[in-house]
Amino acid sequence: MVWILVWLQLTTSQSIDYYHIDTFYEKDACVAELSKASVLVTNKNTALDCIPIDTTRQVDIKIK
Repeated sequence: MVWILVWLQLTTSQSIDYYHIDTFYEKDACVAELSKASVLVTNKNTALDCIPIDTTRQVDIKIK
C-alpha cells in the first residue's frame, strides 16, 4: 500500500482540478507532509488529502 498526497479544487463549473503532490510508503509521512502543504488550501473549494492506493492488486493485461 502507498499513500498519495493530492490537492483538490472544486471549480465553478462543478468539475475537479487536482494535483498529485507526492507518494509515501507510510500514512504518517503523508499526514506530516499534508500538514506542511496546508498553505495550499486558500479557500473553501480547495482541499488536501492522503489517499491510500492498494499496490498489491493483480491486473490482467491481455494483448490481442
